[in-house]
Amino acid sequence: MKNYIYILILVFFVSGCSFIVSKAANIKDIKNVTGTYNIGTKRMVLTDSTRANWYIGDYGLNRKLMTQIWYPAIISKTDKKSNYIDNKKALTNTINLQGYDVPEILSDQVGFISCNSWKDAQPLSNQKFPVLIFSHGHGGLRTQNTNQVEELVSHGYIVIAIDHTFDAGFVEFPDGEVVYSLTSRSNDDPIIETPEQFYTRFGYRVDDVNFIIKQINSFNGIDVNIDAIMDKDNIGIFGHSFGGLTAFYATYFNDKIKSCYALDGWFEPLPDSLVYKNINKPVMHLGQNNKGENQFWNDINFTKMDTFIRNNSKYALMIDIPGSFHYDYTDFTYFTYIAKKLNFSGNISVNVLANIMNETLLDFFDHTLKDEKMPDAFQYTKKYNEINLLYLNENR
Repeated sequence: MKNYIYILILVFFVSGCSFIVSKAANIKDIKNVTGTYNIGTKRMVLTDSTRANWYIGDYGLNRKLMTQIWYPAIISKTDKKSNYIDNKKALTNTINLQGYDVPEILSDQVGFISCNSWKDAQPLSNQKFPVLIFSHGHGGLRTQNTNQVEELVSHGYIVIAIDHTFDAGFVEFPDGEVVYSLTSRSNDDPIIETPEQFYTRFGYRVDDVNFIIKQINSFNGIDVNIDAIMDKDNIGIFGHSFGGLTAFYATYFNDKIKSCYALDGWFEPLPDSLVYKNINKPVMHLGQNNKGENQFWNDINFTKMDTFIRNNSKYALMIDIPGSFHYDYTDFTYFTYIAKKLNFSGNISVNVLANIMNETLLDFFDHTLKDEKMPDAFQYTKKYNEINLLYLNENR
């Protein structure tokens, strides 16, 4: 599963390099946001002194996390736009670890991506905004859903994204240290995990979320200005793939999290003991359940997800996008049409799917964290022919 994400990034770079003379015509910037708030962003290293890493090596005892926060901001003339990815060489190395020989020059094309956020901009004041946490997929990156993050922030949210150390494709810390995924190996040299090792890694992901929530509660010691605009009584979470399961699992066990949204979540590892439990909080899932040659998840994955969500007594919505592919639920297939030519992207328009993700995420969190009325879910099916409504429970 994780190998495809690096191939997609590689494809994106290659297409950009091929058209560099024509100003990278095939590279798309992050979507323009539709909200009214300007966006600031900061990179932060947060260290959990209560946890050692599950894989120590030469890394040290305390678990260190690279995070990024986006927030409503005031932009000055001296502020600079944020980069999509800071360390392009590390990205090249990550792809090479998968057994693909990538010239470093190709990764320079990432510089063509324009984001909507400004580095270290001054936070807006005198308002409070709900806080969202984002969890990436296995082998993914904290920035992999910047389209969705920036759209949410432009409408009045604060978003904190985590690089899950040793599970992210790579993590670059401000001192120049780069930590690659423990399971990043070429196809000829796979890492075989025991179930115990896998669930240890999964547990660390969930505890990363719990640690971030503790940091939110004491954020005045990290950034007093951002702390002043956090609505700490309204915390939500969303994630993609393994991050989707991470989000649901953390939501079930952490009382601070009020609602949860998954983008094509990976539910197969959900323990059987939880499948029939009532999460008792608003949840939503948007994804694909393709069969045949385009099947990405096995049937167990869908059965567990479907059962778990239907057992929820609170608001629950499941939407299927037939013909979409797993990585259509990230930024990577959005950047270049080459992804479709190599069958990494489904037959849905990536622009349409980006709109669906942005609209449903915003509606869901506006409903669950800002107490706004949730639009009639059937209106989505009228607006977007691509949508198949699988399940709706409108209980509050």
